[in-house]
Amino acid sequence: MKTVYTSYEEIDKELEIRKLEREISFRKLSKNADDISQFFTPANFIKGGLLTLGSNLRHSKEIKTFVLSTLMNFMINKFIKRK
Repeated sequence: MKTVYTSYEEIDKELEIRKLEREISFRKLSKNADDISQFFTPANFIKGGLLTLGSNLRHSKEIKTFVLSTLMNFMINKFIKRK
């Protein structure tokens, strides 16, 4: 759709609106880039990994069984070696 302007003021107003829209879009893009860079920090990777590991440990019977049997073997071997 072609816009027909009747005065220079209309053109200036339209240009100002487009300039402000472009600036708003640029700021949104910049904020999104900042959010993404904050998301991919080493601390967030470690935190996410630990949360996932904790969740898996909490819900996995096999892992609980393995950890408990390993601890029991360690404790038994330690007490037997003391005597």
